[in-house]
Amino acid sequence: MTCIFHCAGFSATNPSLAQLSKEADSLFLAGKYQLAGIAFEELSFLSEDLVTKTQSLIKKSDCCLALGNYSKAQQVLSRIFYGDMKDSLLVFAKQKTALCAYLNKDFGYAESQIIQIQSLISDSSLYYPLLPLYALILNESKKWEEAKVVLIQYSAWFEKDFAKRSLLEAEIENQYAADKYPKLKNIEKAKRLSMFLPGTGQLYSGYFWEGAINVTLQLLGLGLTGVCIYNQYYFTGLFVGTGLFQKFYSGGITRTEFLANKRNYIRVQTFNKSAKSLIVNLLQTKNAPE
Repeated sequence: MTCIFHCAGFSATNPSLAQLSKEADSLFLAGKYQLAGIAFEELSFLSEDLVTKTQSLIKKSDCCLALGNYSKAQQVLSRIFYGDMKDSLLVFAKQKTALCAYLNKDFGYAESQIIQIQSLISDSSLYYPLLPLYALILNESKKWEEAKVVLIQYSAWFEKDFAKRSLLEAEIENQYAADKYPKLKNIEKAKRLSMFLPGTGQLYSGYFWEGAINVTLQLLGLGLTGVCIYNQYYFTGLFVGTGLFQKFYSGGITRTEFLANKRNYIRVQTFNKSAKSLIVNLLQTKNAPE
């Protein structure tokens, strides 16, 4: 791809960068995101201006987002060279990177982008509008206490009326009350339960019938072993019956780990969905007309 752009840059028919930018924007507005992405990549390659390069990569990431390719969007933005960049553009680029990483479920990287913004910019007013996104990222990382603090900071920033701010803070405190945090299952405990008393790990994880079925299958394996030995089919009992028991026993432990993780995921997502609704309401409150 680099070679193609290199040749295009020095061909006699090379359009001006302004014309190329206009064509790329037109392709994006027409919904031709694949072609627009190629055009923005070319614009980034041909331009020697840091701002133009950065804006082109950001627009290419928008093409990737429109195509639902969050991983590619994050990868594109990771190529931005910040150098001596103005705060406004730096914040915009890193906010977009954090958003792409969040959508790509790379929450640790997303959080690092917000932290970098806070440490790199001199104008703190540019940081506060990022706090709702920061809270969403912290929620996914199960850092609910930190998310609560961030949202209270955000409400204090945009709502200057004391009475209204107090109501917002009370709503945030209610959402993030400690007794409402998801009660997560201990994965190792669930596995140990299944190891020493088959079926109880699934029961602990909230899946009674899975545990009952697993115990039944293990008992069938042991029963087959006993019947075969009683009828002097020692080889069959040893390798078939015992093999079935061992398969369902080890499979039950593995399945228990999966079920405990599944239960935790459901509980976390249920809480985060409720918290996300709160954040959306905060944004609507901020943008509501006076």
